[in-house]
Amino acid sequence: MSWRGAVVVIGLALLVAAGAVVAFAATYGLPWSSTDTSGPALITPSPPPAAAWESAAEVLPAAGDVEPTDDAAGSSDAVAAALAGPLAADGLGGRVGVSVIDLASDTPVYQSEAARAQTPASTLKILTAVAALDVLGPEHVFTTKVVIAGAGLEPPAAMITLVGGGDPTLTTEDGDGTSLTALAERTARALDEAGVTSVTLTYDDSLFSGPAVDPDWRPTYVSSGVVSPVTALAVDVAEDRPQDPSAAAADQFAELLRERGIDVAAQVQPDAVADDATEIASVHSGPVAAVVEDLLITSDNDVAEVLARHVALGAGLEGTAAEASTAVVRTLDELGIDMSSVTMLDGSGLARGNAVPASTIAAAVALAADSEHPQLRAAVTGLPVAGFTGTLADRIEQSPGAGNVRAKTGTLTGVSSLAGVVTSADGVRFAFAVLADDITNTFEARAALDDVAAALAGCTCGAGQAPS
Repeated sequence: MSWRGAVVVIGLALLVAAGAVVAFAATYGLPWSSTDTSGPALITPSPPPAAAWESAAEVLPAAGDVEPTDDAAGSSDAVAAALAGPLAADGLGGRVGVSVIDLASDTPVYQSEAARAQTPASTLKILTAVAALDVLGPEHVFTTKVVIAGAGLEPPAAMITLVGGGDPTLTTEDGDGTSLTALAERTARALDEAGVTSVTLTYDDSLFSGPAVDPDWRPTYVSSGVVSPVTALAVDVAEDRPQDPSAAAADQFAELLRERGIDVAAQVQPDAVADDATEIASVHSGPVAAVVEDLLITSDNDVAEVLARHVALGAGLEGTAAEASTAVVRTLDELGIDMSSVTMLDGSGLARGNAVPASTIAAAVALAADSEHPQLRAAVTGLPVAGFTGTLADRIEQSPGAGNVRAKTGTLTGVSSLAGVVTSADGVRFAFAVLADDITNTFEARAALDDVAAALAGCTCGAGQAPS
């Protein structure tokens, strides 16, 4: 074959694989990507944007020879036979919990130690994501604003306060999520229009309370940059990892104002917003659905922790780490998921004391994939696609699972997990979770988990099929 022919063959293969990814999204009635996440370009305060969040129409036939249907049912015997080999791999260690749910009937078709609570690592983020979507709603946005005490600005000097709204996407980059730069531009313009040339800047991050560093984390997590202290005012935390995110954000905002001709006093101090404060500028995050998608595809610990605290506030509790865990568990319980064996200590899965059964995580995935809960669908559309995106971009590549498995990964020392959705070769749709928390080799464990997902994707698991 000539090199030109090889290029054509490779290109066609990539198009087929990409079609499988899009078809998988369409199979579940789910959009392939989120809506536009940019905020409104307004100088004066405005109500948050109302984001549209509609299901995408089917654009390609499903991957494989048989198109999935709503009534395609899984066979327990066929699933057990398909998983027997992969689950026997030494790399999974001595404690493995497995749950596979047939999405057509919403019933488990395979369970192995599924009710045993185990360390979930980052697959716990699925629980946080589902709770955030349910409590806050997929179109909710987070607002960062600047206020001034009293009825308005009086030249030539004023005192302004930067107020954190718990936006985990706040950045200094233009056009990438919420922009602190845009907020500085709008603030400077409002000050110029009022004839104010000099300000004293304070900041208010009181939306969240309690320790910024979760006491259930290992002490090295913050110092090594695994996660940042959790505050309601933070910018670019995943890149900069400041020890005091709120103060760092306020200092950056002060510098952005100075670059726009505003004289800002050298000392930037925390201060509570006055009761008579008036908003002069604001920026908004993208919708929670888009934030959740980003959380799951990148496995962002900081975003997970902030969303968990918002769940607490939305549930009428204090915005602390402890109340966040309580709120997530309570929310999922009210959604009908069995949380009786769950110990949840944070929103990201970093805490070693987290304990969740595989059946609980699989049930949360199944609920998000259910058409009767459209507000939760971003917890599925945000899952990385095997061989294509996020933490699965270089996993499950050379198998039937490539482009056909959407799953959240989880990794801690001694722990490896995988949970998501998959369609079998004969069109049966499954939610699954595999938790292994007694492993000795992370790479061997990942390979074994990938084989489990690939086995589900490649099996003929429909009811009435002979085990294969």
